[in-house]
Amino acid sequence: MAGPPKTTQAALARACGIKPPSVNDWLSGKTKTIEGENLLNAAEALKVIPMWLATGKGPMRKDADVIDVEGLPSALAQKIKSYRPLVAVERFDIAGSMGPGTEPPEMNMVVEQMSLDAAWVRQNLVYTSTDNLKLISGKGDSMAPTIRNGDALLVDSGITTVESDAIYFFQMGGRLHVKRIQRNLDGLTIISDNDQYREIDVPAGREGDIQILAQIIYWWTGRSF
Repeated sequence: MAGPPKTTQAALARACGIKPPSVNDWLSGKTKTIEGENLLNAAEALKVIPMWLATGKGPMRKDADVIDVEGLPSALAQKIKSYRPLVAVERFDIAGSMGPGTEPPEMNMVVEQMSLDAAWVRQNLVYTSTDNLKLISGKGDSMAPTIRNGDALLVDSGITTVESDAIYFFQMGGRLHVKRIQRNLDGLTIISDNDQYREIDVPAGREGDIQILAQIIYWWTGRSF
């Protein structure tokens, strides 16, 4: 599929309905901002999102087509070529216990937002949707050496059932846990990777006692499972 047509400074001026020197002033930084109809027309001509063009923040494009920067001023061409789309992940002030369990907070509070490279996310993670990616903390030693106390855990909140052997963030008995859960013929088995903790069998008729909140898909020290 052919990419978008080449956009020169003269073509950008025509798209905005202004004279080329005005475009040159904007691209060179002499004019600090471009606003209103000119911004919308320039964004359409360059095939980028107006907010990104005006502020440099947020996604550059709605699609994955490559922008041909030939003929553009070097500063704008470099800005486009160096752009790397990001995935915003909220970190919640919640700790999943790797031990006896922690009490759920009265409210889920977002304490910060982390940005992950979108290409890295696509290449390294298996997830339901980027909107479902959240960050929580692990607390305790029952999942050591796999996960250690204080590790930041990347979870997929779109996974709320146990379909395979994996590590889950779940609520049981009114407390929050991070444990490995294995499905078997008779129900579920909750497993701690630290062999100092015993396994817990949950019969099929009692699976409703466990509320799966998310699956752990990565942890912040950079080891996946």
